[in-house]
Amino acid sequence: MKNYYKYVDEDKTECFLELDEDFFCERAIYKTGNNVINTYLEIEHESYFLPEGNLKDSLEFMMVSSKVEFDTLWKESMMKSESNWNTLKMKYEIGDLVISRILCFYPQGIISNFGEEFNALSDFKTCQEKFGKEKMYPNKEIELRISGFDNINKLILLGVRNIEYNKKS
Repeated sequence: MKNYYKYVDEDKTECFLELDEDFFCERAIYKTGNNVINTYLEIEHESYFLPEGNLKDSLEFMMVSSKVEFDTLWKESMMKSESNWNTLKMKYEIGDLVISRILCFYPQGIISNFGEEFNALSDFKTCQEKFGKEKMYPNKEIELRISGFDNINKLILLGVRNIEYNKKS
């Protein structure tokens, strides 16, 4: 079950967090004035990475939020990229092989990029089995296949297996 919290930081940025059941942050939104960004589209900006570690001890400094509020802001943060997302999905097919550069490690898996506006997500354990733990670090390039598209989070899903079915299905 997800938990939702919000707080205002020292720069007057409103921060909205989606926490897992162990209070690790899975997604975050940052709102300054009319600008709403999230931790999947703006990952290159260091200050917008996910908070690290367990946040259970920090909850007393935050206000409880709701899934509805978080989802509304998440959709707003994604709207400006809708057209580019649809163009990307037409450019690539499931099964296409790409060389992706590891950006960071999130609780959901490895966040990487292969030269597109949108980032990719792959399973850490599966990649570790294929490439070895010593080759799993930021800026390392890994060869993976597109296994799907996450339309809500605007993430390209990557896997290690060959896709043996019709790519156009």
